[in-house]
Amino acid sequence: SWRLGRLGKKIPSWIKPVFTILFVGLLSFSMGYGVAKIFEAAAGDYKQLSSLAGAVILTLMISGISMNLMGSFMTITEKGDLDLLLSSPIPPHRFVAARLISSAWRGFCIYAGFATIFFGASIVMISPMFASIYVVVAGFAILDAAITYMIARQALLWFGLRNGRRATIALGAIGVMIGLVGYQMVSSTGSLGRLAADTEHPNASLIQVHDVIVSLTSNFSWLGGTILGDWLGALAFLVAGGVVSALVLNFAGKRYDQDVAFLNGQNDHAPHKIRKAHPQQFRRPALVMVFHKEWLSMTRDPLFVSQLIVPLFTMVPFLGFVWNAVSNPNEQSEMAPIMGAMFAAITVFNVTMLTSSLAWLTASVEEARDLLQASPLDPKIILQGKVLAASGPAILELVLVAALVAWAWPLAALTLLIMGMATCAGACVIEFSRPRPTKRPKMTQRPDRSLVTVLFGLGLGILWACAAGLAAAKILWWLLPAALAITISYIAWATRPRDLSSIPVSQPLVAVSVGSPGGPWQRVDQT
Repeated sequence: SWRLGRLGKKIPSWIKPVFTILFVGLLSFSMGYGVAKIFEAAAGDYKQLSSLAGAVILTLMISGISMNLMGSFMTITEKGDLDLLLSSPIPPHRFVAARLISSAWRGFCIYAGFATIFFGASIVMISPMFASIYVVVAGFAILDAAITYMIARQALLWFGLRNGRRATIALGAIGVMIGLVGYQMVSSTGSLGRLAADTEHPNASLIQVHDVIVSLTSNFSWLGGTILGDWLGALAFLVAGGVVSALVLNFAGKRYDQDVAFLNGQNDHAPHKIRKAHPQQFRRPALVMVFHKEWLSMTRDPLFVSQLIVPLFTMVPFLGFVWNAVSNPNEQSEMAPIMGAMFAAITVFNVTMLTSSLAWLTASVEEARDLLQASPLDPKIILQGKVLAASGPAILELVLVAALVAWAWPLAALTLLIMGMATCAGACVIEFSRPRPTKRPKMTQRPDRSLVTVLFGLGLGILWACAAGLAAAKILWWLLPAALAITISYIAWATRPRDLSSIPVSQPLVAVSVGSPGGPWQRVDQT
């Protein structure tokens, strides 16, 4: 382990970009090959696909704007440099422009990554004209930054700091749910769409909702054409995004100094809830105190709600298949192994992503590293409390989902419970191997997350999902991806750079009498 750690520090700088390019290329081919085959079968006639593509893009845009809204409110309400901004000779509108540009760039990087994964194979194999999706992505990133900034600003002015944060979280969560439901309805692989098309067990309410959503989204075929090679439409969308951003900049830039002055007088806590801490709170077990502190820290994050809702809501459509399997066991007996395997794989992957996000927060949000290193608590207790807080929501989700699925697919329920626990542990190991101590507001503005950690986490989720699906289908080959997943976790921890750890690996320091040999602080093993 020590040698691997030394090796992790001496890896040549050119290996990381080469590995990233190869990984993205492999992911683009595997995920985008099916999309390329659909375009190849269309033989240049993409009019029929434009309506479906427009509906899918619209629902994804709704979800993207809603998720970014939660982080945008935290960005505009940061109080760290308010006095500096008010006394700066730079015009106020330039601060707004800088925040819009940084938000648009961050969104472009994220959306362009997904575009590369799903359209990269089509651009290479079919035609370069599909590269118009990057123009659409750029326009949407600019539009997204402007819309979320304006909504977050109005929420701050209308409701104040505390209630405005709640309003943006609620609005963002509702938007994410609407986008996910719409995607499940209009997508050819959406579970809700397949349930609505089930003629053997029709559901009148579901069919009615499906027809309404399809009729509404069918008017956006022009949007689908922009990602299918309509460069003129894509450029028009980019110009529209730039115009909206310019209008927001002109409106909010002139009022930025007033917004800053208004924010400076806001308090994030209600007066009636400000009270002194009781001594009993510090007499609890150390593990409980660390867990409580980390849990409160996570719940104050605006993105915490979306991180919990999105994985849960993506599994809601499968409950319809669970109900059909329970109510009609004879008719669903042939599909039971397949549906159980799919449900187990999706659940395990969602749990991995959820645990990785929360573990990243608990491992990297540290504003007083020196204080942690001088803490009288055992470093193992601090680590255990952080891991428990990060994996707690995922474990609760696993238990609830396994209890529901056990009625229809008992083997799938047992599989997702066991392998879900394993992937939670692996995700925590990976995230704690390379923490990046950062203040919380900076994490939403400029996430300083290790690329190696992101790739390790994604690979871990895919491997454990494959293992869960194969095990639920009673295929012995599940041992191979499970072994690879365990190997990834070990390599991530063994090659961790020692200087990045925010939790000391040595024994904690404890206070002794002042003037004693060695100074006022000694290690536990010396007292």
